[in-house]
Amino acid sequence: MSAQSRTVLLVGDRFAGFAVHEGVFTVSQFREQLPLLGAVRAGGEHTLVRAGQGVTAPEWAALRETAARHGLQESLEFHFPHPALSPRQEVHKHQSQNTLIADLRQEQAGRFVADLRLHADNELLLDHQTGQHVQGMVAVEAARQMFLAVSERYYANRYPDRSYYYVIDSMNTAFENFLFPLDATVEFLTLRAETDDPERLSFAADISVHQAGRRAALTTVTYTAFEPALIESKETKRARFAVDHTVSAPARVLVAA
Repeated sequence: MSAQSRTVLLVGDRFAGFAVHEGVFTVSQFREQLPLLGAVRAGGEHTLVRAGQGVTAPEWAALRETAARHGLQESLEFHFPHPALSPRQEVHKHQSQNTLIADLRQEQAGRFVADLRLHADNELLLDHQTGQHVQGMVAVEAARQMFLAVSERYYANRYPDRSYYYVIDSMNTAFENFLFPLDATVEFLTLRAETDDPERLSFAADISVHQAGRRAALTTVTYTAFEPALIESKETKRARFAVDHTVSAPARVLVAA
């Protein structure tokens, strides 16, 4: 880059509260700035445009097209990662916008790392997003998806002809720092992995979310993977008990005032 250079960060419009900082724009704000940048491009400034969380691929492509229309190809460098999302059979999500785990890899024995990817239309953002930080339930759900993805890819693959139903035995999350809509990683540290019995796999793990050199959240979880037939039988029996108990209990009568 030349001496005259700067970096700006883009976040999805849903994170407008975070765009109060210098050098941070929502997609819509930056789109409005592009004609102004075109008017002053003769100044020779080079700008690296980096995507944070909540920026979609179609939005990114539209920004690049708009920049080209204003003759900004040389002065703007767009950096948009294309993470390899964990497939739905690993994170147990049907819709890709709800997948939080990307570029999952094994760093060393028992330690796995992934990038946090937060889509603008993630189910956890649709009804509540205030302030500058990402709500804590995102870190909790990221931990849940991380243990599913790690278990499916690196442990349950020992039995490729079987599928598993995962049950959380205990889960505790400590929030240590705010998580913001920027790059973040999710780390999985295996505390226990009992996989000799193919009908019942048992695990314990520490799962942490990291951003800007700090740990944002730490989740300690124990969970068990069962064959679907076994858990479905127990689930059906207990569901039947709950139904019978409910219909046999006296009904609450609401009297209009």
